[in-house]
Amino acid sequence: MVISEKFYEAVADYLYLLERNYPSKSMLKLVGDKYALPSHERVMLYRGLATDSMLKTRRRKQILNLTVAMPVFIDGFNVCRTIGSYLNGNFIFEGMDGFLRDVSELHRKKLSWPILERALRLIILFLKNNSAGEVYFYFDKPISHSGKMVELCHDFLKEYHLKGSAETVFSPDYCLTEVKSGIVCTADSHIIDQSKVSVFDLARAVLNTNFNPRIFSLK
Repeated sequence: MVISEKFYEAVADYLYLLERNYPSKSMLKLVGDKYALPSHERVMLYRGLATDSMLKTRRRKQILNLTVAMPVFIDGFNVCRTIGSYLNGNFIFEGMDGFLRDVSELHRKKLSWPILERALRLIILFLKNNSAGEVYFYFDKPISHSGKMVELCHDFLKEYHLKGSAETVFSPDYCLTEVKSGIVCTADSHIIDQSKVSVFDLARAVLNTNFNPRIFSLK
């Protein structure tokens, strides 16, 4: 996906406003309209930029490898969609905080079931090969395929002899920010900022293990 020359000027303006606590929706429209940014670049501003204080907090929490036998709590759709977007040929990028994100807000079409299934299998295989402890998946209950994803998780956990479970919940954010022991896997900024435990970019680890992705970075 092409990045416009104006995007870099927009980044500077957006960060200036972000550091001064302007409302995110207002400054996104202001900066996006000023530089006539396409939709994917607006999503990159919103999901990929962070203040210095945010970056310091996230860097303290981010871990680069799983700890053997530690319980793992996974933001199901967040991780699956990032991997699925890559498998589907959609644009993904690295935010300033080092976490991998996609521009899924642009794709109103759901990822196909075979893509989601493949993404989930890759996740389970990675967890198995890296000796994860018990594994817990949380999927957003209102989202399509959530029930099927839970069933598939249970099948894969059994197939690969991993302990754990999967469930649909109304707020994965709440469940994950309440974890007090173990590792949380997500690239959701709100969850990272509020997490009480270390955070692991599972989607990135899975893609780096299985592919050689060329990723645009905001760092």
